[in-house]
Amino acid sequence: MPIVPFLMSANDAGLISALILISSSIVLGIPVFASRGMAQLAWLGAVGFVITVELVLMVIFVVLIARGTISPEF
Repeated sequence: MPIVPFLMSANDAGLISALILISSSIVLGIPVFASRGMAQLAWLGAVGFVITVELVLMVIFVVLIARGTISPEF
């Protein structure tokens, strides 16, 4: 049980998700710019897929918080 529990609003979750998405796209994008040719295209496809899945999961998380279905406590 946490010492100081608090509820996260949808705005807080959205901002945290945006920061995570931006930072992961920068970190995961490094191999895309470090390669050339078909390898660059393959890296771009893989990174795009991972970021898309990450974005979908984050949107679902924020919507569930906004509807009150889940209320994460830290």
